[in-house]
Amino acid sequence: MFHLFTRLLYRLTRRLSWQNLLVLLLLQAGGSWLLLVLAGEQELTEPSVFFYYNAVVISTVGFGDYSPVTEAGRWAVALFQIPFGLLVFGSFIGKLTQTLVSWVRRGMSGKADYSHCSGHTLLFGWNGAQTERIVDLLLADSASHTQEILLCVTQEMEHPFPEKPAVKFARLHSFTAPGELARVGLAHASRVLVDGEDDDQTLTTSLALSAKAAPDAHLCAWFTEASKAELLRLHCPNVEVSSSKEAEILVRSLQDPGASLIQEQIFSTLLGPTLYRIQVPQSVGELVYGRLLSTFKQEHNATLLGISSQASGQDIELNPAGDTRIGSGSFLYYISPERLQSVDISWE
Repeated sequence: MFHLFTRLLYRLTRRLSWQNLLVLLLLQAGGSWLLLVLAGEQELTEPSVFFYYNAVVISTVGFGDYSPVTEAGRWAVALFQIPFGLLVFGSFIGKLTQTLVSWVRRGMSGKADYSHCSGHTLLFGWNGAQTERIVDLLLADSASHTQEILLCVTQEMEHPFPEKPAVKFARLHSFTAPGELARVGLAHASRVLVDGEDDDQTLTTSLALSAKAAPDAHLCAWFTEASKAELLRLHCPNVEVSSSKEAEILVRSLQDPGASLIQEQIFSTLLGPTLYRIQVPQSVGELVYGRLLSTFKQEHNATLLGISSQASGQDIELNPAGDTRIGSGSFLYYISPERLQSVDISWE
């Protein structure tokens, strides 16, 4: 009997909308109150008392501080308020549980809507251990602590990082469909990284994203083949393109032992001092590179490496002369144990 009641309640809950459930709750409360009024239950029909009493009855808590005193009131409670109340309360709990489970599953299966997100980081592509490494490096950077990371994939899979609340998950049918890109909030993302299953997917995805991303968003793409990387550079100057430099790294390691270890540490936020970038405030006047070099080292234990006037870093100049002039809004590249904040630096 109980099993049949449970199945009936489950089917009823699945078909009930929140609006219909609210109507049933109002009918139960209204009907119970009317029957108690007709039964002469004066104390129980006072609005504040009835709201509390009805909640206690239908939830089967039963504190015992209020109860009907008339015979007709007891019949009304036994035949209507309790049975109808249990049905409505059980349906409410079932609907709430179903909604919560559905919400969690949508996030785990990648079906959730993230169009409301702003200032987040988008990762397009899943490559197993490499993607896991990318996520760990992003989370290790203090600048990413306040930013949500949204991993976008096309494979049939569930959220690979459920234990990391800062990482959200979206499974898309296509990386180039306008509706899908709107669902992950591309127009409001601050950083976008494309690392597709292969270079063809990376190329097509980057071409689509470069035209639809926010003008001030920073886009990066990774290629295995240098030829396709160069093709994207020609067509999308707003995308920072990276490709494999294995041959160059091997030769430098042969010529200058330890060079590969330096390169590894410079690009990893998990191995100590690493490479960062900071922008000179617009309110600051012209600066001298040599003085900044000294300020960074003495006050922040940081080493300046170079400067760039473009956000993309296309005109980066490494190890400039000490008397080089730096204008406001320029970008400085430096090595430091942690990322520096503009307000903590003595620019003058």
